[in-house]
Amino acid sequence: MPDTTFSVREFARTAHGSHRADLGLEAYRDAPLDRDTLEIVDLLARLERGALSYLRSVLVTPTHKDARVTAFLVTWAFEKYWVADALELIVSAHPDHAPAPARGVSRLRRAWLTAGDRLEPIRESVVANLIGEDVIAVHTLAGALDEWLTQAAYERLAERSAHAPFTRTLSRLLDVKRRHGAFFAADARDRLAASPRAGRLARRRLSRTAWPLGAQAEPPALVSRLLGGLVPASDLAAIDACLDALPGLAGLDLATRAARRARKAAGR
Repeated sequence: MPDTTFSVREFARTAHGSHRADLGLEAYRDAPLDRDTLEIVDLLARLERGALSYLRSVLVTPTHKDARVTAFLVTWAFEKYWVADALELIVSAHPDHAPAPARGVSRLRRAWLTAGDRLEPIRESVVANLIGEDVIAVHTLAGALDEWLTQAAYERLAERSAHAPFTRTLSRLLDVKRRHGAFFAADARDRLAASPRAGRLARRRLSRTAWPLGAQAEPPALVSRLLGGLVPASDLAAIDACLDALPGLAGLDLATRAARRARKAAGR
């Protein structure tokens, strides 16, 4: 049975909503963030919001039949929405910054990804329901890896910034995200331990996924700046070590490989 030390009831009761009142946006008028930081914040906002589309695919699979996981995911989506909102407001507080999410991604590729995004829940519903309950471990493990990668980015942004309101916001957002990672990792660990088949399934499926979730729709150069640039190789190796410690997942090196693929796609 999945780990029950994480209280989903308490998580839902103490859910974090809007961060708008605590952002201190007026401070960015006199002390704006530099362009490189803004571009990363902009990327993280899209990744946070884009990861919510993952929920559409998850909830048409056997995962939706697990009441505890579903209850968690509802609150996770709520908190994730407001994390993205906070980052978007910080970017919008810089009127001279012009977000360009499509830069580096061709119109044809973006159309292809959009079509795939619409069809993915249908495909996943058929495939995952044939697989059965072992797919739940894949979904919670994907959530854990995505949280570890983005948390590392938030931590490194906070370390290198001397902007007090910005670092305070990052600290609050990290408090929110760490609870997400704690649930996902504990649930995945116990499901993998209970089913060797789930481990084999996770190895196959997660090796084919772009990391962080949503990265396939972003310019490779920007993803490369996030993985291996902002988040150093030592952090990526530490994340891979966390994966190695989970039953049946040793040697995947998903974080390091994601950085390598982004760097190669960016021509670096």
